[in-house]
Amino acid sequence: MPTRTEKIEGINVISPSFASIKNQGELRTKIGEAGKNYIKWAKDNDYKIWAIVSNDSDKATTSEILNDYKLREKLINNIVKLASSYNIDGINIDFEYMKESDKDVFSRFIIELQPRLKEYGKVLSVDVTAPDGSPDWSLCYNRNKIAQVADYIIFMAYDQYGISSTKEGTTAGADWVEVNIKKFLGQEGVKEDKLILGMPFYTRLWRETGAGPKSDVILMKSIESYIPEGITKTWDKDLKQYYVEYEKDGTKYKMWLEEENSIKEKFKLMHEYNLAGAAYWQKDFENPNIWNVVKEEINK
Repeated sequence: MPTRTEKIEGINVISPSFASIKNQGELRTKIGEAGKNYIKWAKDNDYKIWAIVSNDSDKATTSEILNDYKLREKLINNIVKLASSYNIDGINIDFEYMKESDKDVFSRFIIELQPRLKEYGKVLSVDVTAPDGSPDWSLCYNRNKIAQVADYIIFMAYDQYGISSTKEGTTAGADWVEVNIKKFLGQEGVKEDKLILGMPFYTRLWRETGAGPKSDVILMKSIESYIPEGITKTWDKDLKQYYVEYEKDGTKYKMWLEEENSIKEKFKLMHEYNLAGAAYWQKDFENPNIWNVVKEEINK
């Protein structure tokens, strides 16, 4: 759960990690007194709260619940209870790493959840990955159906090259982001006013090893500390971000930077395609200067 901080201009919704699924349709909640105080602070600062309900990438438990009507109903009841028991404005469903064969039952879960939340005036948003990827990371979502039902669909536009990648690459190149926005609006049939563009406040530092490339997540606020003195940053006109490469102790390192300039380029895509807004993963990863970019771009 993020810590309280000063009011950030340009942000109108916050999504604390309040709950995750357990066996038998139960919810593991992380609210308590600290969470209640956080909700009060958010409300006092005019933020809307869309509480995250995660599956913790637990493929087996997710599949068990989604494929059993009674367990699905129990989970929905628990989510509705969470939403109605606290002074929150919506639920963000963050189910990742699911079986491709569970695509339709996940859609059914969203179809069943939405009217229950609507009874209480709660917003429903659903996180999804880029189309046309791996079976359990990408092909497990029916983005069209989800977007028809949910209030918003959030494109997690990052991990273009992630921990399982067999070659090094950027976390979120602008060309890749744009191609996938077009897929959402085209082949997936998602309306632009339903689509929120997720942006990363992190990158990866890649190193070449005998067993292939390996990477570590580097928070945006820490990027500069990983770049040796005297290393030149090169702007990639296609990815629309800076790139650095250097050797240290006989090992070659590569990093594609996420910072103010790369985030501005992603905002350009948000504006160009008239998307519903932007989201960011995650608070406290960022360089504080990024909020000036957010404020400026959101107000355009």
